Amino acid sequence: MDKKIYKEANQFETETNINVLYKEQVISVYTNKVDLQRKLNKVLGEPTKEYKMKRSISGSVWKIPFKDKTKIRNLMLKANIFEL
Repeated sequence: MDKKIYKEANQFETETNINVLYKEQVISVYTNKVDLQRKLNKVLGEPTKEYKMKRSISGSVWKIPFKDKTKIRNLMLKANIFEL
């Protein structure tokens, strides 16, 4: 397994987006926060898509089907997306 190299975003440019796509029956999670990307990698597994700048990962997207209730529960309980 290759070690992933993440590109740290500027503090004022970090973002996490959670979109509920009803037509596609999917929850889409995008983040460019390095700590959250690592945590989501552990909780949800490999991302659906990784955005790269040269060899570094600048952001990741996970698409979770509505039917996958375990991953949705883990996303809400274990990932600490809201940093509370």
